[in-house]
Order: sequence, then C-alpha cells, then structure tokens
Amino acid sequence: METAIGLNLDHKETCLFTKNLGDEGLPELTKFIHETLHDAVNLVALRLEQYQYATMSNSPTSELAQEVEQCALTGPSNKATEGISLSGVELVSSTPKSDIAKPVHLPCFVLNTHSANKDFCGRQDILERLATELLPSKNTVTASSGALKQFALCGLGGIGKTEIAREFVRRHKDSFDAVFWVVADEIAKLDNHYQQISLALGLEDSSECKSQVVSREIVKGWLANPQKHISESDGSVQPGEASPEATWLLIFDDADDPMTLTDYWPQGNGSILITSRDPSSKGLFTSKPSGLDLGPLSQKDSLSLFNHLITTSSELEVDTARQISDALGGIPLAISQIAGIIRGQDLTLSGFLDLYADHEESASFYETKFNTNSGTYGHSLSTVWAFGKLKPQPQRLLELISFLDPDGIGEDLLEASVELFSDGASFKESKYIEARNDLLQSSLVRKDNQKQQLSVHRIVQDVILATMDSGRKRYLFDQVVRILWADWPSAMPKPSKEPELPQPKSSGNRLYVGRWPACAAIYPHILRMHQLWSVMSDSSEATKLLFAKLLIDAAWYQKERGRTKQFDGFFETARNICESSTYPDRDSLLADIHFCLGSIAMDTSNFDTSRIHKERSFDLVSKICKELGTADDRLYLAYAERGISRIQDTRYDEGEADLKEALRIREALGNYIPRSGEANLSWALLLQGKLEECNTLLLDSLAGREKALGKNDREDVRTGLILYALGNLRAAQNQWDESFQYHRRAWHHMRETVGERDFYTANITHKIAEHLIRSGNNEEAIVRINDALEIWSVDRNAHKNEIACTTFLKGNLLAAMGKMQKASIAFRVACRLRKEITKEDRDLKGLTTKDFDDIVAFWAR
Repeated sequence: METAIGLNLDHKETCLFTKNLGDEGLPELTKFIHETLHDAVNLVALRLEQYQYATMSNSPTSELAQEVEQCALTGPSNKATEGISLSGVELVSSTPKSDIAKPVHLPCFVLNTHSANKDFCGRQDILERLATELLPSKNTVTASSGALKQFALCGLGGIGKTEIAREFVRRHKDSFDAVFWVVADEIAKLDNHYQQISLALGLEDSSECKSQVVSREIVKGWLANPQKHISESDGSVQPGEASPEATWLLIFDDADDPMTLTDYWPQGNGSILITSRDPSSKGLFTSKPSGLDLGPLSQKDSLSLFNHLITTSSELEVDTARQISDALGGIPLAISQIAGIIRGQDLTLSGFLDLYADHEESASFYETKFNTNSGTYGHSLSTVWAFGKLKPQPQRLLELISFLDPDGIGEDLLEASVELFSDGASFKESKYIEARNDLLQSSLVRKDNQKQQLSVHRIVQDVILATMDSGRKRYLFDQVVRILWADWPSAMPKPSKEPELPQPKSSGNRLYVGRWPACAAIYPHILRMHQLWSVMSDSSEATKLLFAKLLIDAAWYQKERGRTKQFDGFFETARNICESSTYPDRDSLLADIHFCLGSIAMDTSNFDTSRIHKERSFDLVSKICKELGTADDRLYLAYAERGISRIQDTRYDEGEADLKEALRIREALGNYIPRSGEANLSWALLLQGKLEECNTLLLDSLAGREKALGKNDREDVRTGLILYALGNLRAAQNQWDESFQYHRRAWHHMRETVGERDFYTANITHKIAEHLIRSGNNEEAIVRINDALEIWSVDRNAHKNEIACTTFLKGNLLAAMGKMQKASIAFRVACRLRKEITKEDRDLKGLTTKDFDDIVAFWAR
C-alpha cells in the first residue's frame, strides 16, 4: 500500500481497541471518555445492563473493554445513543452502508413449507402461554421500546415440540412483520438459513450473497434494528415522527446443542422460540429462564388425537382405542405413526391390539419406549412402528433415508438411488413412487410438495439404524457415500495417478461460484454421514478413502462460503482416515488436506502454518508425479502454492521460480487461460523491481482472459486479481491516474463476483481509499475505510492483521485532517493489534506503513 494517511474512528473501532488493549489501556480510555462524552458512558452502561446476557462472548462481563465491544458490535439499536460514539462522531451502522438504500421486503415469511398439520390436537394451554410470552405488544412503536422476548420448548424427541411451534406460527404469523424458521441442529444449516433470510428480506441479492458468514452478520444487524423503511429520505416518515420498526419472530428448531446458537443469537426487540431436547435452553443468553419442559399429552388429548386419526364406530372400538392410546403413553409421534400403520395395513383396532399383546418385547416397550430420564429409545420402537410389517421396498427406502439429512431429502436423490431398494430390478420410477407412498401413508415420512423433498423424524432414523445389522449398515453407508460423491462438483483437480476410487460429477472447480448451489444441496447429507461415522465399523478401505475425499471437498466448499474455522471436524476426520490407510489414493488425499489447510491459513495471515502445509502438499504431489513421470494440474497448483508462501517470506526469486515453473506446466497441458498464478507471479516481479516483465505478464494475462471469457468476465475473482496487480504496478511507475482506473475496475469486478463483503473486496476497498486520500477526497476515503473495516470485523480473529493495517491508514488520515485526538485512538488500536501479532513492542513514532504491510498477505498490499 502506498503512503498511508487516514481516519474517523467510530464507536465500533474504539470498542475493538478496548478489547485488544486489555486492562493496561483502560485508564487512558476511561480518562478520554470522561473528558469528552460523560453522558455516553451512562448510555453504554445502560445497554450493557440490558444485553450482557445476550452477547456472543463467554468471557467474563466484568471487563469494561469486552462489554463495550460486545454492545457496540452486536447490540440492538438504541435511539438514545443513535448518532453518538465514544469519539464524538456518527456511528457506523451495524448494517453495512451498501445496504442502506435497499428496500426491505415486508411482510417476510421464511418458513418450513410443510403444509399445516391438520391432525394437530390438544396443547391449547401451551399455545396460549406462547402467545402471552412471544406476541408483540400492540402499542409497541419501535423495536427499542422493549426487551427481547424468548421462550423454549424442551423435551425428548417425539413429544411434539416442533409441531407446537409450527401450530403457533400458523395461528399467529400475521401478528408479525417477519417470521423465520431456522433448523438449528448444525452450524452449516444455520448459515444456510441466515443467508436465505438475507435474500428474502432483500438485504442482499443473489449476486452479493457469497459469504454465509457475512450474510449472518447482515441478518443479525437487521434483527437488532429492524427498520421497515431503511431510509427516512423517502418521505414515508414525517419529521419528528418515530421510524416504524418491524416485529419479528425467529424459531430455532431442533437446537439440541444450545451453544451452537452463540454466533447466531440476535438482539433487539423481537421474539425467539426455541425447540430443544436440552432443558438448559430455557436460560439461554438470558438472566431469567423462560420456557417449559413438555410432558406427554394428557389422557384426554392422547385419546382425542388417536380418535381423530382412526375413525371408531362401535363402543367396543372406542374402548380398544383407549387401550392403544394409553399404551402409547401420550407421545404424539408414536400415536400418529401407529395410526398410520393401522390405516396402511387395514388393521382393525382389536386386531392390532391382539397382534402385539403377547409380543416378547411388550414389557420393554411399556417401560423403555421413551425414557424421559435418559432420553433414549429401546429397540421396542421398531415394534411400535411395525417396521417389520412394511413391504420390502418401502422398508429399504426408509433404511436409505436414515442415512440422509432428516430435514430435506430431495426426491431426485432418492430416485437416483432406487436400485438400493428395488431388489436388483431395472429402474422404474413407479417403484420409487410406490415405496414413498407407503411411507407417507404410514406417517413415517412427510412430503414438501413445493420443494419436492421428504423429511423424517430423527427418532425414526435412530430406530431404523438401531435395528439394522452391521453388514447392512456398512453396505448402505458405502452406497450413500458413492451416491453423494457422484453428484458432487469437486473443487480439487483430478488426482495425478489414475484413481481407483470413483470420480465426482466434475473436478477442478476451485473458486468457481457456479457450483455452490449443488454443493449446498448435498452438504447437509454429508453432515449426517459424518455424524454416523463414529458408530460405523469395519468399512472397507475404499469407502473410508472415498468418504475422506467427500469430507475434504465439503470443508473446502465451506471455506469458499466464508468460514475461516470450524469446518465441522471434516479435516480432522479425513486426516485420521488417510494417516491410518494404506490405500493407493492415500497420498493424493493427504496432499489435498495440506493444500486446503495451507490456503486457509494464508487467508487468515497465519503464514508459518501456511508454509508448513504447502510444503507438505508440494512434497506429496511432486513425489507422485515424479514416480509417474507426469506433470499435471495438481503439480501446477503445488508449485503455485509453494511460490505464494515463498513470496510471503520475501524469498522473491524462489517464489518467482516456482510460479514460472507452475505456468510452464499449465501451458504445456493445453487449453491455457490465465488464472491467479499470473497475478501472484507479477507480485514476485514487482517486488524485485522487474517492472517491464511484470507489465508484459499482466497485460498478456488480462488479454488472455478477455479472449477466452470476454471482457470483465464474472466467472470468478481471478480477473479482479490481475486488475489489482496492474493497479499496484502503475502506482510503482507513478502513473497514478491509470493505477486508480485499474483498481476501480478491480473493485467493481470483485464486488460482482465474490460479493461486497468478501475479504478480496476489503483489500481493494482499502486501495480505493488510498487513492481518494491522495486526491484530497477525505470524506469519501473515510467511508471506504469504514467499509473495509466493516468487512474485516465480521471475523475479527481471522482478520486482525488487516484490521490493524486499515486502522493505521485511518489514523494517518485523521492526523492529516488535524483531528489528533481521534487519530491517537486509531493509532493505539493499530499498534496494539500489531504488537499482539508480531510480539514486537514498538513506539508509534517508529512505525510506518511498511511495518503494517508486512503483517498482511502480499496481495493485500
């Protein structure tokens, strides 16, 4: 980055400073607060008191620095503090500035699209309690006028938590401006739901919606300040009139691990309903527990539900119905599914009762079918649901379904797997339809006609798996892995050595955003398979390795969608499989793991870790290719990645050599189109002062991409990287106008490919700010700097280096504008962060822009 100048430090950055400064800097900050904004301290304290239990941190709330930061970054809108910050300047909105002009789509209902449960029965007292606890106050004008409402329905599986929540939404949806149903059993599902909410509200459009982590923060920002009219300049709000705020209800369904919600918990004045097996959910992020533990249906409601599902005519049948209802213990799921079995097999009530009266497991059925103390289910549930009475085809279909994500199983996936339950007969769609309809009639699965998906209760899955012998489990696990892999568009290049394992739908799609929808549809099933992996035994080596390939690619997909950590344990499982395997494809997979971990570490400025992984990946790939006597796309990538690490280590000549070898390999393969390798090579040349060679390389690369893909293609970010490098080259040549033109083109390109809030976009936004500073446009430069910081702050731990660098730029700008007090705060933030990163305790006067450039990746300079 060129000479840095710049800042207008807002509340968020001040609070970020306090967290990183720790106790050492608190007296200095406290003095500043008391001298400049005594009233603001009282307002912050008030907000802390209201929301300290709803913050995202588990750290103690006794430290002012951490509490203030939480309040600033994730706290709800407070009209009393709007427009105020500890630095005396206007707050940066928690909703990114680029969204301010966008209309919010209200009313907005993002729900599970299963039709209303026409068989819902009873629970009237609970529904009335939910209405009391969660419905918005009729006299509420703005979201800041009240506290967050939350309520948890807890209890064992099958007790009816989800159905009660669904019925509450059906009855009261129109009482809210927005209702969002979120399946909360896995982080990946939470991410996907929040992104869908962002799209549905109009906070992002599909061209922007790249990073799921960013979408999550945008949605949380709106929930904290749910404006019906984002801009008051549209004339819809009269001067002096309170801006109306939307009322919202958020349902976290199946939140059996409540702490999974930590990063997704909103603030504001909305309503939250949780369903969970964990009773601690009632006290989640609040000082006052709110919720109840659901018990079975009353005898009256239990019989009412059973009679609703099974028509009884004679007095004898009424008595038999009561006996069956009592035997099922008031568990709604058991009642509805037994009724389905009776209907599906055309049994009389007395016939059903006789059938099971003398069953050898009847005693254990009555005692353990739903153990409320342990939360476990006995094998006797297979008796309850009469799985053994199903025809072979629906039973096998149900076995297959037990290995897939229970909340959304595409019928196209099941139809493609029909041979697994068709007795070896040739594919006939009618076979699948017949088997599916049998399961629907038995109430064992449900169908979402809109999405053409099936869903199944987790208990049904658990019982099917518990009653399946180990050989059948192994067979189905193997087949499901192969089915998922066959449909997966792989990011990794095809292995150098012809693999013995099956190949995916396509390969080599790294950074290609067009594959994301297919990956998003398959990913939940991979999560389910990963859950089952720990209980699988004696899988074949081929199945283990193929499963590892699937996990590696799925984790990389999550990286592309914005994650920098918490890859659902996929890398760890894949690595454990590979390191204990002797299968021929093993080394290729280990190379992929090290490649992924090296790239992720590089993106998060963990350069030492990145170097280690990239060197290991290179060693593995080069060994394979040497043995085969070949040079392919994987070897190209290995050289290119090692070259990146060597450039970062200032070994520019070695980095140049690696990248030139990489390009030589790829050109020899044919169908050559310039990629990011050319941009990275240009950095090695630029940093060595080889400006003419750098210029030729970049212009030829840009022309090559335009010839192959058209001018300003939007296939991926690579054209933007070349434009970025050209802008830096022109700056080194003191051709500032042309430098600005290239950087501006890169800025537009990255926003339209990876999105407005990707870290690539943040890098170029910083560059745009430098140009604006140079031209004297300080106010717009401040806006761009804040935009960049807004992007970095989504994942502050991963992007601490970039935050330090951009905050130093902001400090220089404030100093140049004569705002020395605010500049001082920014400089302290930047210097403290740099000290944490480098362990160097250097005085501000001795630090330059280069010192901050050195702590970020070279392509961000």
